[in-house]
Amino acid sequence: MKKNVLLSIIVPIYNVEKYIGSLVNSLVKQTNKNFEVIFIDDGSTDESMQILKEIMAGSEQEFSLKLLQQVNQGLSSARNIGILNATGEYIFFLDSDDEIEINFVETILTSCYKYSQPDTLIFDYSSIDEFGNALDSNYGHGSIYRQKDLCTSEQILTALSKDEIPTTAWSFVTKRSVIEKHDLLFSVGKKFEDNNFTPKVFYFSKNIVVISLRLYRYRKRSGSIMSNHPEKFFSDDAIFVTYDLLDFYDQYKIRELGAVVGKIVMTTLASFPDSKKLYNELNPIRKKVFKDYISIEKRHTKRIKMYVFSSYVGYKLYRLVKGKHWK
Repeated sequence: MKKNVLLSIIVPIYNVEKYIGSLVNSLVKQTNKNFEVIFIDDGSTDESMQILKEIMAGSEQEFSLKLLQQVNQGLSSARNIGILNATGEYIFFLDSDDEIEINFVETILTSCYKYSQPDTLIFDYSSIDEFGNALDSNYGHGSIYRQKDLCTSEQILTALSKDEIPTTAWSFVTKRSVIEKHDLLFSVGKKFEDNNFTPKVFYFSKNIVVISLRLYRYRKRSGSIMSNHPEKFFSDDAIFVTYDLLDFYDQYKIRELGAVVGKIVMTTLASFPDSKKLYNELNPIRKKVFKDYISIEKRHTKRIKMYVFSSYVGYKLYRLVKGKHWK
């Protein structure tokens, strides 16, 4: 009788021939094989898929493997395809240029048993360069990883609003039932798709396990989309996902969500400090969630001052205070 799969790892692939080998090796070496991997070829035009198939053919396949294909529709669409084809009790989104530690699956599943199947688990990460060498990183790594082990959604949303944990979809593992019950999917064709997905997952997760270990290896590389395109390439998408999250906040009206919306507004404006279009579109949102953001950030004087300082130049100053920590 076939063993039930506990974890589905969803991996969209698009032109990552330089890194796909490292990613696959990190999966093959897992100390616990009770997982499935769903690779979604998002219309790659390089040798990514050939390399993947060669590695898998030459290794002992001890975990379940699915290989899906679609014409290029972007990361969000590929992740959604993975969700629809997942059979595991839990789902994890792994970026194809990154890696996981060899004890990732074992640690996740052990924690699931220890805490009686929590809704979601979060974990810390480390940064690596294009060659796999360790790098310093200062985004995330908040004190919550060291002080807590079981949290409520409100506690995690608070940490998210303070940049103590990443907003990225690879920063957590969640029950498939959480996603399916609440019809959570990524916004297709939009950049910043994690900004309006991750907070929703955290909101609907009533018990969240915090793992202090750095289980994910996030690769910082040159030539990323963010570094190769001007602001106008992103502004409409940034506005869309922010308003989508604002609609979600308007539906549930809890201050922790409002603080997350405020944080995303500030981070987006700090990413593009010269964009008056973004400022004009997002400033009304900043004002709307003002009280929620301030109530959460009351101990962070510098960030509050930048949030209160509503002039256009204020966001340029905020960028200097906060720094750049995005991919």
